[in-house]
Amino acid sequence: MESKIVLNSQITPGHYIVTAFPTAGLVSLLAVNYLIQKKILKKVGHIQVSGLTQIAIIEDKHLDYPVRLFEGGDSIFITSQVPVPVTIIEELTKDVFELYGKVKAKGIIAIDAIEASEEKDKGNTYFIAEGFNKEIKNAKELEDGAMIGINASIALAAKENKTPFLGLMAETHMSIPDGLAASSLINALESIIDLHVDTADLVNEYKRVVSKLNSLINKTNQTNSSKEETYG
Repeated sequence: MESKIVLNSQITPGHYIVTAFPTAGLVSLLAVNYLIQKKILKKVGHIQVSGLTQIAIIEDKHLDYPVRLFEGGDSIFITSQVPVPVTIIEELTKDVFELYGKVKAKGIIAIDAIEASEEKDKGNTYFIAEGFNKEIKNAKELEDGAMIGINASIALAAKENKTPFLGLMAETHMSIPDGLAASSLINALESIIDLHVDTADLVNEYKRVVSKLNSLINKTNQTNSSKEETYG
């Protein structure tokens, strides 16, 4: 069985393709889900990936495919509700470029995350560009580093095919969903595509979760200290 791209509506030529697959801190997925929640993006299709036929997503009492397509901000977003297995990276990369040709896109933007060495109040976003001639704001150019996984495969294929490519990577130190980094990604995207959204709710939810976690950690530490004092 080969992959099948299903589009439920006509797509105007000249869109960007934005890939948003689960990464560190679930940053990319969190950013896209926030845009969907705010009705910035609307579902326009899905990709039936042969290597993911063993997984079905249940959402709002309906079955759906893990890899879905959304339109908004003059772009088509490709996202997956599950991590991309190594075994299907090559297949999914081909699907991305098939969609690129099908909708006559003008460039690929991969949104990703990189691990930060220390906790910060404000996350940085970095970029790597190949043949991408649009000005990049709210992000710093990455001089050295590495990309891994599906986005690395897409980046190298874009280089080989001379396809305009931009990688946006938000800094995250969290193993939990990092709303601060997701907000940073969205802010960088706003300077590139036709996207306008207030990320205050995303940041506030992140702060609430972190505060709750810190409170639980402190209580756990206090409990452990009390046990040590009791039992010597």
